Amino acid sequence: MSKNYNVLWIDDQHESLTALHKTATDFGIQLWPFKSMNGGCDELNENLTKYDAVLLDAKFFENEDDVPGTEDTKWVHQTKEKIRDLDRTLSYFVLTGQAKTYASPEFNNAFPNVFNKGLDEDEDTLFNMLVGACQNRKLTKLKHKYHNPFEMCTDTYLGKKHFDRLHNLVLDIENPSQIKIAQDSLIRIRKIVEAIFIKLNEIGCIPDDIIQDKGWISGSSFFLSGKNSNYTYYQNIIHPVISFNIFKILSISQDGCHNEGSNLGVDAYMAANTNTFLYQSTVLLLLDTLDYLKTFIDNNSEIEKNQATWE
Repeated sequence: MSKNYNVLWIDDQHESLTALHKTATDFGIQLWPFKSMNGGCDELNENLTKYDAVLLDAKFFENEDDVPGTEDTKWVHQTKEKIRDLDRTLSYFVLTGQAKTYASPEFNNAFPNVFNKGLDEDEDTLFNMLVGACQNRKLTKLKHKYHNPFEMCTDTYLGKKHFDRLHNLVLDIENPSQIKIAQDSLIRIRKIVEAIFIKLNEIGCIPDDIIQDKGWISGSSFFLSGKNSNYTYYQNIIHPVISFNIFKILSISQDGCHNEGSNLGVDAYMAANTNTFLYQSTVLLLLDTLDYLKTFIDNNSEIEKNQATWE
């Protein structure tokens, strides 16, 4: 899979800079443009995990509906502070057509990466540096390594509120020597599985009767396994390996979310064990499940119940 990067761009004249979009595309970068500090920063605050870097003009509006003539360099300084408050791992660059600003030692001290808009050599250097900054950012590396699972944690699929949950689980897999198992880790896993069931219900793969039942979590897993005698199955709803994954994930996570466990004693077992293999294997099963379901959801629009794999 080719690597692409999302870069937030604030430039009050972005609508007239179509050539810059093409240049960005050539470097594998998609620019998401705004005209103002508040427009760009509100978007960054709302969808922080989407972006891999930030590109700024030196002078732009405070608000998206401001009128020409109200642009000011003070907004770029405030934007820099907002970016740093949100996420210090986000690199920011300035591309300006303001000759005085470009040559200003004071401005260059505040913004070490300043480039001249319209100068091909400068723009090529800028985009090479943008790509480098994205490639070297730890979160961006993880988003590419676990692309489908992280894509599942967006509002198109399970909801972006699950992104941080998955990120913490992935960090454990990436740094197993630093794992500190707690019930919170297993709760994160269970919450993501619950979101999977809700999404599968939305696209018609789990009946409303199952989701609305008191024991809907275990009931959803049981239904997906093809073993619910209240329904006639004509074929597998999802791959049997994935339904087995989900069963195992829930067996561990639900039991481990209760002190001493309810059936398996997972909490006590993990606390007494010197290794973290059981926990790591559960996270890996979740990653495999999310990877499969991204493609499954993409390939399946809402299923008409009279043509479904069950009735």
